[in-house]
Amino acid sequence: MSNQQKSSAYKNSAQVRRSERFWSDSVSPLIVCTLEAVMLIGICAILNLFAKSEETRHVVSIISTLSLPFYLFSAGTLCLLYSLKSRRTKRARLEAEQMETEIYDMFRYMIDLPYAIVDPQGKVKIINGALQDVLGFKSAVSGIDISEFCSVPIKYITNSARNRDVYVSDTIYDMPQNARTSDVHISRLPNGRRYEVISYIFKTQGENYFFVVFEDTENYLALAEKFESENAVVAYIVLDNLQELTEYVRADYRSASTEAENIIREWIALMNGFVREYANDKYIAVFSKENLDEQMRNDFDIQKRIMDLKVGDNSFPITLSMGIAATDGSFQEKEKAASRALSIAISRGGGQIAVKKGESSDYIFFGGTHKTVENNTSIVSRVSGQILEDKIRQCSNVLIMGHANPDFDSVGACVGAARFAVSVIEEAHSNVAPGSRPQVNIVIDKSSDSFKTCMSQLRPLGIYENIFIERAIAKDLVSSDTVLIICDVNNPLIYQAPELMETVNNIALLDHHRLAAALTYEPFLQYVQTTKSSASEIVAEILMQSRFSDSLHKEEAEVLLSGIMLDTHNFTRNAGAQTFETAHYLYSRGAHTGVVREFFNESLEELLLTGEFESKARIYRDSIAITWMTIDRPGTSEDRVVASKVADNLLNIKGVKASFALIKIDENVSISGRSKGEINVQLILERLKGGGHFDIAGAQIRNESLTKACEMLKDAIDDYFEYDYNNSNDK
Repeated sequence: MSNQQKSSAYKNSAQVRRSERFWSDSVSPLIVCTLEAVMLIGICAILNLFAKSEETRHVVSIISTLSLPFYLFSAGTLCLLYSLKSRRTKRARLEAEQMETEIYDMFRYMIDLPYAIVDPQGKVKIINGALQDVLGFKSAVSGIDISEFCSVPIKYITNSARNRDVYVSDTIYDMPQNARTSDVHISRLPNGRRYEVISYIFKTQGENYFFVVFEDTENYLALAEKFESENAVVAYIVLDNLQELTEYVRADYRSASTEAENIIREWIALMNGFVREYANDKYIAVFSKENLDEQMRNDFDIQKRIMDLKVGDNSFPITLSMGIAATDGSFQEKEKAASRALSIAISRGGGQIAVKKGESSDYIFFGGTHKTVENNTSIVSRVSGQILEDKIRQCSNVLIMGHANPDFDSVGACVGAARFAVSVIEEAHSNVAPGSRPQVNIVIDKSSDSFKTCMSQLRPLGIYENIFIERAIAKDLVSSDTVLIICDVNNPLIYQAPELMETVNNIALLDHHRLAAALTYEPFLQYVQTTKSSASEIVAEILMQSRFSDSLHKEEAEVLLSGIMLDTHNFTRNAGAQTFETAHYLYSRGAHTGVVREFFNESLEELLLTGEFESKARIYRDSIAITWMTIDRPGTSEDRVVASKVADNLLNIKGVKASFALIKIDENVSISGRSKGEINVQLILERLKGGGHFDIAGAQIRNESLTKACEMLKDAIDDYFEYDYNNSNDK
């Protein structure tokens, strides 16, 4: 059928509709005239019926005679009025239908907007001239499936159709309420260009059809992609252990620093970016997102090039940390996001890259496969202590908490923080009665064995009789000026009282575990040092560097020392020079390892449980020991401590580089991971939503069986060896 024939058919259908309207409009005056005639005849008949005398019948005869001209006059007037109205309506309809036909012809054949009429099954009924040109079709009638030229499935076309009932002529068309929808479907048609597929539903002859419009978006998408690929990315780059390495080897720091800087500048130059050094071994760089995507695909080869640098005869590699922001917004916003990303990379132990893409709160991490050299943190501890002191001086009260199921490190760090806070308050409010001073409280689970052991040691000190509180009481003590100190934990899921985070504004974080993700709050002090052996070491060092160092009592020093001994396995793992320096300070305050060793004495039941644990140990991938506990009685929180000890003991097996102990407690499986320093157990357990330290980490798998948890652990280990461990060995 030609275009002219289609237009003629459309006009013929319009004439049929006009004829139907004529008869419809003529019905009204005919009905009125008929009703009037019936009414007049009825009146005359009734009058004749009741006429008794000759005189009355004469009057009725006159009325009957006059009713005929009255009827003719009224009917004629009515028909004339209807005729005039009909003529005006007919003229308006003719004009509208003529315009409708012209618009149809213009839209159908002249407007360059490709579209197709499709049934709910995806069969194409009609395509217009513009779409014919795109597809190379000669006919407007097509019975092919829309999937032959459109990549958008029919279910998306039908589900995203917009509609609203609008009456046009005698057909109900469902037209769009809005020009766009939240669902955007793009298809590349045979001409090589991309089109946005927009669909509208309409009903004709009792059947649903879809009016599918193809809007050319190739130029817009190409421009958007170019803008996205050339969007500027801001990066902070830090050589995070070069200065420390040169302190231990006979090497020239300046020469090594210059060589590392040249590698960084060459790397940025290859990406057509620019870089500036803003401090020793610290740089800020800007390059395009397109180059960032390429580097992410290549796992940032800059890390390998930096690690290949040799500093003297030392075999420990130089590590690089980087924070990158590929976000929207101004350069100022990108700079802040890059700075936060760098802080997270360093907080996770350094030697890695944290990338923030888009508006998501998640970070993408690369590296982290090598341990970093312990930094000299004396100045940092002194500054952190001063910041914490200033905030405590202005507060109304202090709350301190560690993690749920506290161990000696968590309890020790909380006790040390309490001693620091009490000392600051006593000095700041020396002229106030003790009962009126701001109070210091430690939020803790009093049923845990670690707390009971430490409490028996602290009992001679009177202040600890009322300083420990349960989480149910803590929330009632919060005010606008409350200071909350969090020790030995940064994962909100395992805080002792996570509800405090919703109400406290002033938060300090003191921890040695790697940050698994960005914090959900803004602490006024974030002192996270992953090179430290324990949180107890961090708190003890803050005390040692403050003017309150002499306020630490013997009993408190021993509790702090127990935390350090726990996490260093009696100073045999992850203990650096500053760890021993801190231990010396605790010794000077009266602590002694002989006394603290008694904290770790096991009961006969724990000894038997440990033996049963260790008897199930198996070696996986030649160097990883895995064990688990299936016991008749339900597991308890204290059994986690046993699992940690077993994981430590398994490292004594010859050839074992890392170990994991699993235990089922209620409906959850707890995993303790330990490493000798070559395998990063924190990266392994991060894959199971856990975290921790390079050498010590943990995870909890909820609502899974022990068998399933063990399979998930093995998958995480395999994934680590495939993507992280082998890459680190290549370096």
